[in-house]
Amino acid sequence: MANSKKGTKQVNPPTPKQRVSAAFGGKRALVDEITGLMGDSTPELRSALMQVSNDRLINHHRATKRMVASFGSKDGLVESIIALRFPKGTPDEGFRGKLEGYSPWRLVDLHRQTKNWEVNQAKAVAKAAKLKAVKAKRRAKIRAKKKG
Repeated sequence: MANSKKGTKQVNPPTPKQRVSAAFGGKRALVDEITGLMGDSTPELRSALMQVSNDRLINHHRATKRMVASFGSKDGLVESIIALRFPKGTPDEGFRGKLEGYSPWRLVDLHRQTKNWEVNQAKAVAKAAKLKAVKAKRRAKIRAKKKG
């Protein structure tokens, strides 16, 4: 045990339920805040969120706050993902509908993955161009040796 020295009291971290109660006053208040941030307070969504664990609700709340702060709304986040994914054109409506069905938590993660994919693609293109230049230089040296 980490805090089991003689004469010290064992300190346990708060459980997710205790964190929700301390920060929001209860699960209902947290669900109300999440639905308020999302701008969607349908009974189906509230019912689904009430069945989710407290730990996952805390993560949903964090992701929803990040989504609102960075993109304004779920639609703004969907548009940002589409712009990253399809820079030269617009996708079919099926893709947009699929994204709109995702939770904010999943959309924020998808945006991060898409952004990282764009960066990695750019690095791969730069690396391929550099390799092509090196190979061309080597071929030129070999040709010069054969001629000379």
